[in-house]
Amino acid sequence: MELSQVMKERRSVRSFKDTPVSSEIIDNILEKASLAPETDNCNYYFGVIKDTDVKNQLAKATLWADWIAKAPVLFVCCGDISSDLKNLNDNDYSVVGTKYRYGEEVVNFLREHKDRKACKKLLLASPVYIAAQHIILTAVSHGLRGCIVDFMDLEKINHILGLPEHITCQVVVPVGYSNEIPKQKDKFSIDDRVFYNHWDK
Repeated sequence: MELSQVMKERRSVRSFKDTPVSSEIIDNILEKASLAPETDNCNYYFGVIKDTDVKNQLAKATLWADWIAKAPVLFVCCGDISSDLKNLNDNDYSVVGTKYRYGEEVVNFLREHKDRKACKKLLLASPVYIAAQHIILTAVSHGLRGCIVDFMDLEKINHILGLPEHITCQVVVPVGYSNEIPKQKDKFSIDDRVFYNHWDK
């Protein structure tokens, strides 16, 4: 399937058939996920969850997403959170860049906050979403559907999966053959949502 068609076909799905996803497709999804860009200080790790008991445990650690337990496979997108802004010099690229992006006051708060793991999970979350999107688009190319789930008790999920302290789950992507007909996405008007060179609406 052409990429443009994959993007048109992509819809968030929350109800799946019982049909299993083949190992070949899972391997292909993982291969494509591994092509997502990583940051200098955050490597990705992926969990493939097919065990019913584990899926049920993970579902209970989400916010109103019990339905993920019915998906044939869950891809758990994890990141390495070894890097900590608190331990870096003020002139380190990561510190300077994060201050440049969010402002010095926010960065200083995050560097001084006592819950280091929570701060690292927050700061290192966004890159993993790129890998999650790779998973979803590759799934669609195989006739599957998925959805990004990220409102979860991350520490509970980390415990369920036995993840080491420097690795954290950031996103779960349930994948399977759709058991629903998702609504067509309302395309926004280019004139309403796009600006060129300067916002003058």
